[in-house]
Amino acid sequence: MNIVVNEVAPCKFSVSYEADALKIMNKRGEILNFFKKAPVPGFRAGKASFDAIKAHYRDQIEEALKRALVEDAFHDTLFEKKIKPYGPPKFSSVLMVNGKFSCEFELHTKPDFELASFENLEIPKPHTGVTQEELSQKMLQELRVTYGEVLPYVDTDFVQTGDNVIIDYESSFNGETIPHLCATGEMLKVGENNLNMITDQLIGMAPGETRECVLKMPEGALPSLAGKEINFKVTLITGSKTIPCPLNDDLAKKINMQSFDEVVKFVNDAAMGKIANLEKKNLNEAVSLKLLELNNIDVPEWMALSEAQYLAHQSKIDWEVLADLDKEKYIEMAKKNVKLALILDKIRETDVKSQLTDQEVFELIKDNLTRSKVQTSLDEVMKELGRTGMLQILMQRIKDENTLDYVVKTVKVLE
Repeated sequence: MNIVVNEVAPCKFSVSYEADALKIMNKRGEILNFFKKAPVPGFRAGKASFDAIKAHYRDQIEEALKRALVEDAFHDTLFEKKIKPYGPPKFSSVLMVNGKFSCEFELHTKPDFELASFENLEIPKPHTGVTQEELSQKMLQELRVTYGEVLPYVDTDFVQTGDNVIIDYESSFNGETIPHLCATGEMLKVGENNLNMITDQLIGMAPGETRECVLKMPEGALPSLAGKEINFKVTLITGSKTIPCPLNDDLAKKINMQSFDEVVKFVNDAAMGKIANLEKKNLNEAVSLKLLELNNIDVPEWMALSEAQYLAHQSKIDWEVLADLDKEKYIEMAKKNVKLALILDKIRETDVKSQLTDQEVFELIKDNLTRSKVQTSLDEVMKELGRTGMLQILMQRIKDENTLDYVVKTVKVLE
């Protein structure tokens, strides 16, 4: 076999691979042996000649042979060139012509760096910004609304804060539409969503009414829009009002509890749990920032680009239509994510106590799916996750979370 490897970018290699005749012959023999018991019309089970099998299953045999040689090409390259890959290979060409096999593909590796010690780290205790009492009161009000009486809009109704509405909206700047700031049939709660600057304009609107307004985008918006005045056109399709349930035993009955006192205890306990989770989240973020500060890593552009496109997809934004300035923001965010993932991966390589096996991760995923009461079978959900590539991403996220939890347990939190 002939293998040529070239580094085309940091941690990115192009590979040209040709299999020798002996490998192809041996691999073909393995494939034929696999097919030898396959049924062939006119022959008893297992009695067909190799010629008959080859004639009947010619296309399937050639396809199986190509798949097997592709797999060998990847593993032969890793073995011969002593490469430790990062992620799966990306094949651009697979050819089987006149009995000769060749292919071309890309391989990626992780950037090498020296892991900074994370032992004896001191982190100031992060604050949650909310007390248990404040959170309990907020949760009680949310329960009142959740179990309140919902009244669909009638002709005389108009939008007020707290209403649930369905709207169509579109936006433009200098006459050009902004795709990610357009939606049809968007369901929102007025005053409690990420589009408050839009829903604030709905106050007083009646069903079927359309308003146009000019809104200044906040500084935290995408760089291409931050601080600019954007034209919005909003149409109220319909909506509903909610009459909150009173804070008494009637509320308890609606959530299958015996008394309002039991509701209050339940809410207080839940608030304690939320505060604890919020403290953990803030501490994890503080430790993550410290790890990023301590470790110097040059993140390859291809890694940052892949993560940036994933982040845009998660935000329901089409990467192809993003302005270059906005892409740079996503790439900046992506570099931090990739850098942290590389640090956590390096910690797993050096400390067995920070690791989870693939089987342990699978069990965690299945347990979460079971508790979420998915309608389809677990096997079907897992197959779909694998087909879409989300399973690998989910597994990596779980491993990273576990490793970060391990690091957090080693730091000293300063009160």
